[in-house]
Amino acid sequence: MTNFPKWRDVRTDVVAGAGGEQGVAEARKRNQAYIDGHRLAERRKAIGLSQSEVADRMGVTKSRVSQIERGEVSTVDTIARYVRALGGELQISAVFGDDMYVLRSTDTDAA
Repeated sequence: MTNFPKWRDVRTDVVAGAGGEQGVAEARKRNQAYIDGHRLAERRKAIGLSQSEVADRMGVTKSRVSQIERGEVSTVDTIARYVRALGGELQISAVFGDDMYVLRSTDTDAA
Protein backbone atom coordinates (compact mmCIF):
# COMPACT_ATOMS: atom_id res chain seq x y z
CA MET A 1 0.00 0.00 0.00
CA THR A 2 1.29 3.44 -0.91
CA ASN A 3 1.47 6.01 1.82
CA PHE A 4 0.39 9.35 0.44
CA PRO A 5 0.98 12.46 2.53
CA LYS A 6 -2.00 13.91 4.31
CA TRP A 7 -3.27 17.33 3.25
CA ARG A 8 -2.78 18.75 6.73
CA ASP A 9 0.90 17.78 6.48
CA VAL A 10 1.56 19.47 3.12
CA ARG A 11 -0.94 22.34 3.16
CA THR A 12 1.47 24.91 4.63
CA ASP A 13 4.02 24.33 1.85
CA VAL A 14 1.35 24.36 -0.87
CA VAL A 15 -0.19 27.60 0.41
CA ALA A 16 3.25 29.22 0.68
CA GLY A 17 4.03 28.14 -2.89
CA ALA A 18 0.80 29.78 -4.08
CA GLY A 19 1.71 33.11 -2.50
CA GLY A 20 0.01 32.64 0.84
CA GLU A 21 -3.68 32.65 1.68
CA GLN A 22 -4.26 35.63 -0.62
CA GLY A 23 -2.66 33.73 -3.50
CA VAL A 24 -4.91 30.76 -2.82
CA ALA A 25 -7.99 33.02 -2.77
CA GLU A 26 -6.95 34.63 -6.07
CA ALA A 27 -6.38 31.21 -7.64
CA ARG A 28 -9.85 30.10 -6.52
CA LYS A 29 -11.36 33.25 -8.04
CA ARG A 30 -9.55 32.65 -11.35
CA ASN A 31 -10.64 29.02 -11.35
CA GLN A 32 -14.28 29.96 -10.72
CA ALA A 33 -14.16 32.57 -13.51
CA TYR A 34 -12.83 29.88 -15.86
CA ILE A 35 -15.61 27.47 -14.85
CA ASP A 36 -18.27 30.17 -15.25
CA GLY A 37 -16.93 31.12 -18.69
CA HIS A 38 -16.91 27.50 -19.78
CA ARG A 39 -20.49 27.00 -18.61
CA LEU A 40 -21.61 30.12 -20.48
CA ALA A 41 -19.90 28.86 -23.64
CA GLU A 42 -21.63 25.50 -23.26
CA ARG A 43 -24.98 27.26 -22.93
CA ARG A 44 -24.25 29.37 -26.03
CA LYS A 45 -23.45 26.24 -28.03
CA ALA A 46 -26.54 24.45 -26.71
CA ILE A 47 -28.82 27.19 -28.04
CA GLY A 48 -26.99 27.25 -31.36
CA LEU A 49 -25.33 30.66 -31.28
CA SER A 50 -21.84 31.39 -32.56
CA GLN A 51 -19.40 33.67 -30.79
CA SER A 52 -19.88 36.15 -33.65
CA GLU A 53 -23.64 36.21 -33.12
CA VAL A 54 -23.22 36.81 -29.40
CA ALA A 55 -20.66 39.53 -30.12
CA ASP A 56 -23.11 41.26 -32.48
CA ARG A 57 -25.85 41.12 -29.85
CA MET A 58 -23.51 42.53 -27.21
CA GLY A 59 -21.94 45.13 -29.47
CA VAL A 60 -18.43 43.79 -28.85
CA THR A 61 -15.84 41.86 -30.82
CA LYS A 62 -15.73 38.09 -31.19
CA SER A 63 -12.38 38.26 -29.37
CA ARG A 64 -14.12 39.82 -26.35
CA VAL A 65 -16.69 37.00 -26.30
CA SER A 66 -13.81 34.52 -26.38
CA GLN A 67 -12.20 36.28 -23.41
CA ILE A 68 -15.48 36.04 -21.48
CA GLU A 69 -15.78 32.34 -22.26
CA ARG A 70 -12.20 31.73 -21.08
CA GLY A 71 -12.96 33.47 -17.79
CA GLU A 72 -10.60 36.36 -18.50
CA VAL A 73 -13.37 38.96 -18.25
CA SER A 74 -15.87 38.38 -15.46
CA THR A 75 -17.29 41.68 -14.23
CA VAL A 76 -20.95 41.54 -13.28
CA ASP A 77 -21.87 44.04 -15.99
CA THR A 78 -20.10 42.06 -18.71
CA ILE A 79 -21.57 38.74 -17.60
CA ALA A 80 -25.04 40.33 -17.45
CA ARG A 81 -24.67 41.58 -21.02
CA TYR A 82 -23.48 38.16 -22.18
CA VAL A 83 -26.39 36.42 -20.46
CA ARG A 84 -28.87 38.87 -22.03
CA ALA A 85 -27.31 38.17 -25.44
CA LEU A 86 -28.19 34.51 -24.88
CA GLY A 87 -31.75 35.46 -23.97
CA GLY A 88 -31.30 34.98 -20.24
CA GLU A 89 -31.39 37.08 -17.12
CA LEU A 90 -28.62 37.43 -14.55
CA GLN A 91 -29.78 37.63 -10.96
CA ILE A 92 -27.73 38.44 -7.90
CA SER A 93 -29.06 36.98 -4.70
CA ALA A 94 -28.24 37.01 -1.02
CA VAL A 95 -28.68 33.76 0.89
CA PHE A 96 -29.18 33.64 4.66
CA GLY A 97 -29.68 30.03 5.65
CA ASP A 98 -33.07 29.10 4.18
CA ASP A 99 -33.86 32.68 3.12
CA MET A 100 -32.88 33.99 -0.29
CA TYR A 101 -33.39 37.49 -1.61
CA VAL A 102 -32.92 38.53 -5.22
CA LEU A 103 -31.02 41.77 -4.87
CA ARG A 104 -30.65 42.64 -8.51
CA SER A 105 -32.04 41.45 -11.77
CA THR A 106 -30.73 42.46 -15.17
CA ASP A 107 -34.06 41.83 -16.89
CA THR A 108 -35.12 45.45 -16.78
CA ASP A 109 -34.61 48.48 -18.98
CA ALA A 110 -35.02 50.90 -16.07
CA ALA A 111 -31.94 52.89 -15.21
